[in-house]
Amino acid sequence: MRWRWLAAILIGLLVLAGGIYLILDPETSELNEAVRAKLGGTYIRLSDGFTHYKLVGPQDAKVVVLVHGATVPIWTWDQQVRALTAAGFRVLCYDTFGRGYSDRPDVRYDQELYERQLLELADKLGLNVPFDLVGLSLGGGTAVNFTARHPERVDKLVLISPLINNFKVPSFFGIPVVGEFLARLAGIRVIANRFAALVENHPASEKYTRLFMEQTTYRGFQHSMLSMLRNNAVRDYRAAYQVVGRQKRAVLLIWGTEDVEITNQMIGDIQSLVPRLTFKPVGGVGHGIVFQKPETVNELIINFLSR
Repeated sequence: MRWRWLAAILIGLLVLAGGIYLILDPETSELNEAVRAKLGGTYIRLSDGFTHYKLVGPQDAKVVVLVHGATVPIWTWDQQVRALTAAGFRVLCYDTFGRGYSDRPDVRYDQELYERQLLELADKLGLNVPFDLVGLSLGGGTAVNFTARHPERVDKLVLISPLINNFKVPSFFGIPVVGEFLARLAGIRVIANRFAALVENHPASEKYTRLFMEQTTYRGFQHSMLSMLRNNAVRDYRAAYQVVGRQKRAVLLIWGTEDVEITNQMIGDIQSLVPRLTFKPVGGVGHGIVFQKPETVNELIINFLSR
């Protein structure tokens, strides 16, 4: 009789957990052709799905490609796009798969996916002349990988608080079912709080917060986040840094001295692997550097690319 009661309680808890999981589901919308028509913007089909992108600036100018980080999509670069186009560059930025208005394919979100997306996008848009490449955080890892594997496609490389290795991921996210439940229960709140710290005191913080939360409502967002955390997307990029370090290439590294995600030790590791890079630390700012000190970031990028 005791075991029957325990079994009944366990079943009841499982049913309750399942109900909570369904009730808390924020993914109420599907990214499809009709939704994209309402959202506007420019899209292109790649092998893993549609990619949302923006290509602006003088038609015949040097192209600069911007790759955003793990959670904040294309509008991460709003301030940089305006400054770079005003400086005479042609700028390409895009939503990586799982973010913004790009598709959330049911695939592994790993280093290879992000590199493949950038390569196919550049090919389909006809970027045959070497372009300058700028990567932020996880996008910095993607930029380093791309430059290491396709050196003929890249001219100058700019890394802003880039991923290298040792990025700390809570272990419970790696446990099947448990990770899904905890991500549904608290994951969105955790990344929303992290995002709020990145845009703290920014004049458009309310607008950006609304856009940030909007992307979480499209089906596949949670899968893309968990898959990214469970695979090598947020792990070791040192081999690619070593390759770039052997290339005859101009590299700029920008980093906020208060950054607790990309630590001083990580920056030291990057400098040891790419010894000829130009390092520009920015005081009084952390991982939200492109939001909190955009003018400084813009000046550093434009001066470097214009040399």
